[in-house]
Amino acid sequence: MFNIDEELKKLPKSPGVYLMHDKNGEIIYVGKAKNLFNRVHQYFQKVNNRTQKIEIMISNIDYFEVIVVDNELESLILEANLIKENKPRYNTLLKDDKNYPYIKITIYEEYPRILFVRSKSNDKSIYFGPFKSTYDVREVLDLVKKTYKIRSCNIPIKKNSNAKRECLYYHLGYCIAPCINKNIKNEYDNNIKSAISFLNGKYEDTLLLLDKQMEKLSLEEEYEDAAKIRDLIFSIRNLKEKQKINQNNFIDKDIIGLYKEDEYASLQIFILRDGKIIDRISKIMSIDKEDKSEEILQDFIKQFYNDSPFIPNEIFIPIKLKEDENDLLEKWLSKNKKKKTHLLYPIKGNNAKLINLTNTNAKISLKQFLEKNKKKEDSLINAIQYLKNVLNIDSLHRIESYDISNISGTNSVGSMVCFIDGKMSKKDYRKFKIRNVLGPNDYLSIKEVIERRIGHLNAENYPNLLLIDGGMQQVNVTKKVLEEHNISIPICGMVKDDKHRTRGLLFNNKEVLFNNSQYNYSKEAFKLITNIQDETHRFAISYHKLLRSKEQIHSILDDIKYVGNKKKISLIKHFKSIENIKNASMEELLLCENIDKRAALSIFSYFKK
Repeated sequence: MFNIDEELKKLPKSPGVYLMHDKNGEIIYVGKAKNLFNRVHQYFQKVNNRTQKIEIMISNIDYFEVIVVDNELESLILEANLIKENKPRYNTLLKDDKNYPYIKITIYEEYPRILFVRSKSNDKSIYFGPFKSTYDVREVLDLVKKTYKIRSCNIPIKKNSNAKRECLYYHLGYCIAPCINKNIKNEYDNNIKSAISFLNGKYEDTLLLLDKQMEKLSLEEEYEDAAKIRDLIFSIRNLKEKQKINQNNFIDKDIIGLYKEDEYASLQIFILRDGKIIDRISKIMSIDKEDKSEEILQDFIKQFYNDSPFIPNEIFIPIKLKEDENDLLEKWLSKNKKKKTHLLYPIKGNNAKLINLTNTNAKISLKQFLEKNKKKEDSLINAIQYLKNVLNIDSLHRIESYDISNISGTNSVGSMVCFIDGKMSKKDYRKFKIRNVLGPNDYLSIKEVIERRIGHLNAENYPNLLLIDGGMQQVNVTKKVLEEHNISIPICGMVKDDKHRTRGLLFNNKEVLFNNSQYNYSKEAFKLITNIQDETHRFAISYHKLLRSKEQIHSILDDIKYVGNKKKISLIKHFKSIENIKNASMEELLLCENIDKRAALSIFSYFKK
């Protein structure tokens, strides 16, 4: 039994991180402290000026734990990693946690590749970015591959390769085929250097080279090839035009702007490389109304730069932080960058003007986000009201939707997704591995799933509506199971048309129309049902794929000597698929965590037999 008063007495007066848990063991808050004894005690003392969010959090604390470290910098690093890993509900978090895309050049390879990636590995590659969208990365990648013919495939290039024919990338003009052409090392290396220079924003040399190539092809009357070069030149100049704002000093820097309103904060980052604004990134954070701007900014910096493959020399911020907090963040950023990084608050000059510009953009971005959110909320309210009217149901607070997935009856699985007030509630999703049904029998499978779900019904998770992916037979099976247990919950079947698109609902042996003029907002209701059906199907398929992939992993990786469960998990996490493991070189295998030389050689030899 955890006694908070007793545990508080045992706290060390050391720097570290504290984790607050609720009665279910969930981590609800992570914080750092110079002195754990003083900081954690503050939460359990009577204080009048706490925010409502903190008061609610404290009321939910069942127990805490602490992790002691050597210094305050280590506590900041650990705090950032724990927040990223656990996403505690009372920490200020980024609204979307997606990683922005980057371009990666694998310079550690003999013939480096150019790749699209979303995270950084400790593999000595060069990374460019971040880019604000996948489209931007694809556009630049396409341009670089066409111009410099750099490979992006996983084909291992060996001196004694048996390959006899160039692949499709060569014929599309994306690669000079080093897998076949063995005498192009110098040319390929020069192309890599030029591509790196280009990605660093130095376009003039490339434009000059392409102009000469186009002129030469025109003189030789190779007009089709000359037109291709002309299009490349146009694309590069178009890319240049996107970089309107230049600065005279060429220090890499990020300019951060902030604007907060209600329960959200908007952060804008202008990315300046070689004195040019090459991109703009927009982030939304969920906050408490009483959160201070300085705290929001600190949380954002820790989350945004924690996994960033590129940290600039200077980061300009819109709010002056306390000197000790500013110094600590600088140390942390410099440690990640492995070079000194400055966190600066400009008062005047061009950087101050840029801060004003990013603040303005942050405000515009948040207004757009709030407006979009309101439209979504209104649409959901209208959709739910429509469904309540046509189904004659008093409440649709909780909707559960079910689907069965199998291929020829193998690995049959059931899925349940849950929508609370029209929104996904992923913590309530459930997976069911079908235990008692042999062969492809959706009716018996849905019967088993519903029976197992009924066993866990209680007042807190009681649904107002069940949606079953399928027709009348699936609905009737579900209805029979509920009747056998004296349970009354409305049931609808979700039916699709001949093109496998959502058509409507089956309710009380009739199809519900979504064009009923008696009620408004049928389009919103139809969209909600479509979203639920698509999500149910996606969740079932993803679980089914997982089971199939586990079988595949078992059948292949378990047969390789020196590869146990730990190494197997590391391989799949690193390479994402069996195919990528098959095509990996010895050097690539050794870059994978937990894979030593003996295991790498065993894996490489197994697939090259």
